[in-house]
Amino acid sequence: MMDGVTVDDLYGLPQEDFIAARRELAKQARADGDSDAAAAIEKLAKPTKAAWLVNRLARDHPDEVTALTELGDDLRTAHGGGEGATLRELTQRRTSLIRDLVALAGKSLSESITREIEEMLTAAIADPAAGEVLRAGRVASVRDLSIATAWPGLEIAVPAAPKPKAAPTKPKVDAAAARKQALAGAKAQVKAAEGERAAAEKAITKAEDAVTAAEKKVRDLNQALDAAEVAEMEARRTLQMARRDAKDAERAAGLAWRKLQQVEDQP
Repeated sequence: MMDGVTVDDLYGLPQEDFIAARRELAKQARADGDSDAAAAIEKLAKPTKAAWLVNRLARDHPDEVTALTELGDDLRTAHGGGEGATLRELTQRRTSLIRDLVALAGKSLSESITREIEEMLTAAIADPAAGEVLRAGRVASVRDLSIATAWPGLEIAVPAAPKPKAAPTKPKVDAAAARKQALAGAKAQVKAAEGERAAAEKAITKAEDAVTAAEKKVRDLNQALDAAEVAEMEARRTLQMARRDAKDAERAAGLAWRKLQQVEDQP
């Protein structure tokens, strides 16, 4: 494990090195007499794959990430001034910038990881505090960032194209029926998609809980290992003292035996 690792460094390490580095960092803090810092370090959550990729973005592409958070400032300013055209332009820039950052994060990413990265980047635009966390590169999961999904500045859409006029030969009642049928189908699709999303989020939460429980078990085992190491050192010291006492007793017995022989040899 590399020497001199800090808390900031933890989130820049490869995922597989995080647990061991966190353990060493907490152990060093405890050795330095700062038990509160050690306890806080042990509670640091291991980043998800998406969070690790976002943290790497913050380190490898700081200018692009800064541009993303500054875009949030521009969106808030434009929204406060009621600048509809500017909002639409900035929203298009937001879409393009998020797409570019996702591409920089990695190739052939799964749909769930891509969606989680997009949520983190969107949160960094919507919330200045989330932007600070993102720029620092210390994100553990999407829950570390407060996602302001209802912020109006992120909901601006490009005006819809005019609906084509219905053919004059087609009765209005047929168009209304078709529209009703299409609306019902769209609602069903939305409901199904929301159900799938809820199930996916539930699975993510369950997996994160399992990771947290496993990490706690690792911390408990590490503490037990530390205690065992201390007990071993104490036992070794006790053994050394016992051996020294045994040698002293053996020398004393030898002296006593020689004196006895001297007394017996006297006339």
